[in-house]
Amino acid sequence: MLEKYDQSLLGSPAEVYKPAFFSKRPQEAISLYKCLEAFLKEEPLGPEDMWYCPGCKKHRQASKKLDLWRLPEILVIHLKRFSYSRFLKNKLETFVDFPIHDLDLTTFVAYNNGRSSHRYMLYAISNHYGSMGGGHYTAFIRHDGDRWYDFDDSHVSPIEEDRIKTSAAYVLFYRRIEDV
Repeated sequence: MLEKYDQSLLGSPAEVYKPAFFSKRPQEAISLYKCLEAFLKEEPLGPEDMWYCPGCKKHRQASKKLDLWRLPEILVIHLKRFSYSRFLKNKLETFVDFPIHDLDLTTFVAYNNGRSSHRYMLYAISNHYGSMGGGHYTAFIRHDGDRWYDFDDSHVSPIEEDRIKTSAAYVLFYRRIEDV
């Protein structure tokens, strides 16, 4: 099967953090916008996951691409924090820099009908601390306008907005901002 596959179409795959067996190297921060670009980028399917053509009933070389056509009122973004390979499982602790007040997804929507806004405001973050084998979840929640609170089991305390962005962010919750 590998002889039929044109590997030159794969280009050079994006550099992904690959852990060494005994040490972790520091990782550079990445923006949420860069994560979205990578998620929506067209990618060739490799020889081990070729597309099955229902017409000719054969596996064919192909590429896949995801597009956003409509966006919801509430947008939930799950950050990929775990990586799996044949022999290793690893938690990714890269700092993802995400907008708090104005996540603008206008450039990511394939078809803009102009009926609804593509801008969002963050209202909650689910955090994961620990490893793949175990850990602890907390949440930062916006309440009463611009006041943020840290929920950690039964303990709730105020937290300053400039402290809610951490490398523990796991799930981001956004609410659409209506254009005025």
